[in-house]
Amino acid sequence: MATSDEEIESLLKMNIYGSKKDIVADAVRALLKSRPGLKIEIAIDRYKRRKASLWRASEIAGMAVEEFKEVLASRGIKIVSDGKLDESRKRIGKVLGA
Repeated sequence: MATSDEEIESLLKMNIYGSKKDIVADAVRALLKSRPGLKIEIAIDRYKRRKASLWRASEIAGMAVEEFKEVLASRGIKIVSDGKLDESRKRIGKVLGA
C-alpha cells in the first residue's frame, strides 16, 4: 500500500487534488465507470441496509424499478414497500412531465 500512499502524497503536493477525499471520490467514479456491475452491488447493499428506497436503489443501479426488483428477487432479497408518498408523487410527476 506504500505505493498508493506515495502516489496520493504526490498528487496532493502537486496541487492536482485538494484533498485525499477528492482523490478517493475520483478513484471511485473511475472504478464504477470501468466496472458498472459494482453499481448494482452498491444499490443492493444500500437497499438491504435501508439506506436507499427501492426507487433510489434502482437509480443507483442504473435500472428501471421493475428490473431492479427482478435482481433482488433472483438473489432472494425481500422487497419491502416502504416508499414515502411524497417520493412516489415526485417520481410520477417526472414520468408525466409535470
